[in-house]
Amino acid sequence: LAEAIDCPLHLGVTEAGALRTGTVKSAIGMGSLLWAGIGDTIRVSLAADPVEEIKVGFDILKSLGLRHRGVNIIACPSCARQGFNVIKTVEALEERLAHISTPMSLSIIGCVVNGPGEALMTDLGFTGGGKGSGMVYMAGKPDHKMDNDHMVDHIVELVEARAAELAATQAAELAAAE
Repeated sequence: LAEAIDCPLHLGVTEAGALRTGTVKSAIGMGSLLWAGIGDTIRVSLAADPVEEIKVGFDILKSLGLRHRGVNIIACPSCARQGFNVIKTVEALEERLAHISTPMSLSIIGCVVNGPGEALMTDLGFTGGGKGSGMVYMAGKPDHKMDNDHMVDHIVELVEARAAELAATQAAELAAAE
């Protein structure tokens, strides 16, 4: 149909279910079509707060690389090697960084086994190292150590500073182009 007609196609999974199951169904149903280049608009329908529908829809587009806005957090699952509580840290960072609209990647990895490799590919990163501290990475390179107790506040400060830098650069480039 997408190839046969010249009009926008709207995608949606009508009432996919509750927040968790509906998110999975919507991501699979719409994601596979969007990945194939089919679809112009989407609607996520959940038996949940309508704000969650918007968040899920945006996260689907962001995961597919179709929208670039905000901080994309790459994190590891929980395991015995973690030097800090990754799950609680990621939850806190998602909440505290929700206001950032500048596209940026952030890795939060609990150990030194996988952390350095993930941090190489992100704008900012934190890797657990044991003994109550970890390494902060800037643009893929080890930069400085930070204790776990102050890590969330420090990462928020770094992300906000980097977002302000990028916004200033973009504004300067726009001014120069005019």
